[in-house]
Amino acid sequence: MKYKFGRVSLGRLDTCHPALQYIMKEALSYGVMDFTIVEGHRPKEKQEEYYRTGKSKVQFPKGKHNKIPSLAVDIAPWINGSISWNKFHCCILNGIILSAASKLGIKLRWGGNWDMDEEPITDQDFQDLVHYELVD
Repeated sequence: MKYKFGRVSLGRLDTCHPALQYIMKEALSYGVMDFTIVEGHRPKEKQEEYYRTGKSKVQFPKGKHNKIPSLAVDIAPWINGSISWNKFHCCILNGIILSAASKLGIKLRWGGNWDMDEEPITDQDFQDLVHYELVD
């Protein structure tokens, strides 16, 4: 099945670093799973709100979402016409995203494996399964 990003996702993706745009477009082109771009660049007000509510561990301007262009992107599976926050769906999508990044030779960190130690989810307290960021 062929998927394509909608207008809103493309607008959000446009705020991201070209490498992230390249990865996301490559991953979607595989046709394995549809997904949406939830957020690219994040302004100060939203970053501070996420920090206060525990959705982020960093304050503005230290977040990779706070850069222009954004060095991070949040994406979510698009299942049966709506966003899925299901852990299983996010883990499947992660395999697709990291495969695309690897194929393109771009290092990417996933919010389900912050320390990149090949043990996702179970060895960390803070889960952000929709978050991807470029590695310095």
